[in-house]
Amino acid sequence: MNVSSVELTEIYGGLLLLVMIVIIILLVIHDLIRKRMEFACKTTLQNKAELVRTAVDSKTAAYLNRNCDHELHRIEGYVVKNNKTILYKLYLKKRRFDFYLEKQNLWNYKVIAIKMYE
Repeated sequence: MNVSSVELTEIYGGLLLLVMIVIIILLVIHDLIRKRMEFACKTTLQNKAELVRTAVDSKTAAYLNRNCDHELHRIEGYVVKNNKTILYKLYLKKRRFDFYLEKQNLWNYKVIAIKMYE
C-alpha cells in the first residue's frame, strides 16, 4: 500500500494542529490559575481584619491599610512553590510584596502571609 505525499502532509498537518491546540489550552489554563492567585491576594487586601492577620510585621500592615485601594501588578513568571506553600511576588504602588499562598483546591487559594520589601 503506497501513501501519497499529499496524504502524509494532511496527516502531519493535522497532528501539528492538534499539538498547537493543546499548547494553547495549557497556556489559557496557566493564565487562569495565575489570575485566581492574584484574585486571592486582592480579596485579602480588601479585608482589613484578614490583612492585619496575614501581614508579617506592623510596618507591612500599616502600609497595606493605607494603600489597599491601589492596583496590584504581577511580576511575570515569578512563582515559587515550596512543599504546599506558593510564593507569589507582586507590586503595590512602588513596593514589592511576597504573598505566601496555600492551595485549597483546584481554583481557590488562601493567603497565609504577606511580606514587604523596601
